[in-house]
Formats: sequence, structure tokens, C-alpha cells
Amino acid sequence: MPVIQPWPVYIANCFLSLQLLQSCIFSCHLFLFTRLCLNYEAKGGGYLKAKDTRGDIHTVLPAVPYTKTNSSRQVCFRYDDTPPEHCSVSRTCSSEPLQLDHRISRDPIHTVTFTGWSDPVPTGGKSLTASQIESYEIRVNEVLPSEGIHKVGYTTNVLSTKVNHTIREMTLNLSSAKPNLYCLTLEVKDVADNVRQCRRFILVDQTTFIETHPDQPFQFTSASPETGNTWQTHHNDICLSWKEYFFNKFYFNNELFNGVEAEPHGLITGNYEQISGELPVSGTPNVHGIIKYMVSWKLNDKPFSTEIEVPDFLNQTFCQLLPVNDGETYIFNVRPIDIVGNTYNDNRTVFIDQSAPHITEIWLQKDGYEQLFVHDSTDLSKMQMTFDAFDTHSGLLQIHWRFGIADTSTELISEHLSVVKHQNVSIVYFVRVSFVFNLLTCLHVGNQIH
Repeated sequence: MPVIQPWPVYIANCFLSLQLLQSCIFSCHLFLFTRLCLNYEAKGGGYLKAKDTRGDIHTVLPAVPYTKTNSSRQVCFRYDDTPPEHCSVSRTCSSEPLQLDHRISRDPIHTVTFTGWSDPVPTGGKSLTASQIESYEIRVNEVLPSEGIHKVGYTTNVLSTKVNHTIREMTLNLSSAKPNLYCLTLEVKDVADNVRQCRRFILVDQTTFIETHPDQPFQFTSASPETGNTWQTHHNDICLSWKEYFFNKFYFNNELFNGVEAEPHGLITGNYEQISGELPVSGTPNVHGIIKYMVSWKLNDKPFSTEIEVPDFLNQTFCQLLPVNDGETYIFNVRPIDIVGNTYNDNRTVFIDQSAPHITEIWLQKDGYEQLFVHDSTDLSKMQMTFDAFDTHSGLLQIHWRFGIADTSTELISEHLSVVKHQNVSIVYFVRVSFVFNLLTCLHVGNQIH
């Protein structure tokens, strides 16, 4: 048996007559990318012997030959069990095996392109040794929501379209009443029925939006809880938290961005699988559909800073060290962005006040004179204690005084006085207090911040 070469080689001859069975049986072993070519040749001819029957004696006339005919045909069989290949695998191009105009979109109409495919030819071989690509087929299936790894609904095609090898582009209509994550599978088949598949994922969302949950906190964790997290009593980092505050309701109820199971038959691997970029098979980290938070801030009446992206956004917190001073007001704006590109803006305000209130002008008054001494208890009973309390930043909230005997450290009486706010006044910065008692041993004033 001769070795099969990638060009025609005669390996058998069959000489047949019309009276014999018109077949020729032989066997040979074909190697990958080799061809078996058969030449069929048919020859026709003969002669005519006429018999003269006009007389009593029938005379056979000399043979008269026909014009001979000859016809031949070559039939070649090519051995190809290698599936089609995309140029990105051999690194001869930078395009994707299946190119989508948008992976994530509000538009249901999408154009998909599949250029760069070929039936591989062995090194040093000729193109005729490969069977060539015959067709392209796109199948669209829905990725089913679940709390764990997602499954693709391969049993039901949303749509399926097949074209011949001359067409390298399709337009798909993925209209749906609700958002859907789809799996697009491209099947490339050569003439020898070898098949290569690849897949990509596409999200179509025309309806969802970001909203807020009023029962979840959005506050400064660095501020004092006793002030409703609005006053910060130190000059360290300003920290803000918004856990579970922002969300996309649809993706809160339908988890779509966990990992997707591998193709059940193991036919899609490597570059033919969606292992990077948007919507990878490994899943997309998100907080109820939100994939990033942008933060900016402003001091007093100055403009907002340039937005920066929150690192470790899954924690839903942000801290920033700023050159803060007492009396300053900062507004922080948080802008979440979900996977579709929806945004939302919300902000919180924090006031800075590290200093305690001040107490000044402490006097005992008698007959209009201010002094700090008495002669006896009778003298004291005719005097009035006065002092001024003020806080220029956060203002005064309450006054707590205690009255007692200093020598024995005995407290005789104490009282909390709330600072009275007048109409249309939200903060009281200054208060003058006066009262009459026997002996003042301790005085304490509290401001808005505890």
C-alpha cells in the first residue's frame, strides 16, 4: 500500500467490462490533512457486423467499427477532523471570536460579527488540504437567575439563525418585557462537519433604575451618634457609610451576575469562553446591580471636588483624611452607578467641632457690684451668681450646674437647664446665666456635642 500524499496518488486500478459487477473495492489508511483521489475512466467502442438477408444465402458482411469514446472523472476524498479555528488563538489578530456591538445595553437590537475564522491548514501545507468553513450559526439562550452558579437554559432557544460561510454578520432582536442576561453561542462548522463553538454574554435592560432604602443608614460613622451622626468631635478621617442604602430593585430580587456554569459538554474553553471583560463567566462583583460608587465633597460654600471612585466598593464605606478645623461644614455626595449605567445622587452633611464650650465672666453680684468673696451666709443669700457660656461652632445645648460645700465635697443640689431657642433660631451660641444659692463649688456647661 503506497503512502498517501497531499496530492493525487493512484493506489488501485479496476478494469471492468460491461458484463462484470461495476465496482472496485480496496482499502487504505488516510492521515490528517491528506487526500485520496480516484480517477475513473470509461472507454466505449465496438463494431457492427451486418448480415445480408436479401438472398437465399445470408452473407455476413465485414465488421465496421464504431468511433471509440473515452470519458474520465477524478473524485477526491479529504481527511479533516480538525475544527475551525479563530485567528485570536494563534495570536495573528486581536479581534474576538464573537464580536458584540455592546455587551450591556438598553437597546434590544444588536449586531454581532464573527470575522477571523478559518479551517486550519497544516504548517507548510496547501489550503486545499482543509475542507473549508461551511456555515455559521448563532443560538441565543437565557441565563437563569439563581442564588448560586447560574445555569444557561440550553433546552429553549430564544432565537437561532444559521448562515453560510459568506456571511459574517447578523442583527439580533432581543426585545423583552424584563431585563435578561443572554448567552450567545456561535457554532462554526466546516464542510467535514467539524464544529467549533464559542460563547459570549449580553445584558439587555430597558427598565431598571437605582433607588434608596429609607430604613437603611446613610451617615457619617466618624461623627457622634448622640448628634444623629452630624457632628464630628475630632480632626481625624471623615468616614461615611451607606450599607444597603442604594440598590437596583430588579437586581436585588434577581441575582444575575454570579458565575455561570461551564458549557455542559466541555466544548467551550480558553479564548472561546468569556473569561474576561464585561460579564465574564466567573461573575461580576456588584451590590444589588451597583458596580461602583463615586464620591465628591465640598467645604462650606466652596465647589465640589472632582469625583473619585470608592475603592473596595463592596464594603459601601468611604473614609477621607481632610485638613478639618472647628466650625467647618463638609458635604459629601455619593453617586452609585449600576451595571447598566443608571446613576443616583444623594448627600450628607457633617459639622466639625472638637473644642468644648467656654465659661467666662463668673461673678457674685451684690448691690450692683461684682465680686468673688462673701462675709457670711447671710451676705451670700443677698448675692446673685452670674456667668457667660458660649460655643462659637456647634452652639449650646444644655447647662448642668452643681451646688455644694467644697470642704466636705458635699453636693447640695444640681440641675440641668435646657438652652431656650427663640423662633427661627436653630443654634444658640451664647447664654448668660444667673441664680442665687449658698455656695458654688462646681460648674459644668455642655454643648451640642456629647
